[in-house]
Amino acid sequence: MYFITGGSFNGKGKWVRKHFRLKRSDTEWVRLFTEGLEEVHPSKPVLVLEGLEYAVRFALQRGDGDIREEFFHRIEELKKWEEEHPERKVIWIGSEIGKGIVPVDRISREWRDVTGWVYQDLAERSHNVWLVWYGMATSIKG
Repeated sequence: MYFITGGSFNGKGKWVRKHFRLKRSDTEWVRLFTEGLEEVHPSKPVLVLEGLEYAVRFALQRGDGDIREEFFHRIEELKKWEEEHPERKVIWIGSEIGKGIVPVDRISREWRDVTGWVYQDLAERSHNVWLVWYGMATSIKG
């Protein structure tokens, strides 16, 4: 499992396509900007999940129970799916939203906090973690 984070519109997706040499024929690219993570059911050997921070926000808006726990279990399910066959890969892409001024409103603070916790859990379980700024990656794990 792989996790790529960095600034919004800083070239994370482009870097992933180039680094992993992805082909449309074997890659399922899921944009999580408008849907939750529970909707994801891999159909190809390579699964790219882009916009993880929005999946967290979507879960917060639904008012689900323990969101960190929910994401932890989904991450574990996809890690298990990946480990079942050597050609499988799960690649997560999430924008960094924890830097800068702490938001004044409670909902934005909660989104920022929960996203940070989910990213910590994901980074711990990932083989490799990269930070991408301006299209350039720095390995921070693996």
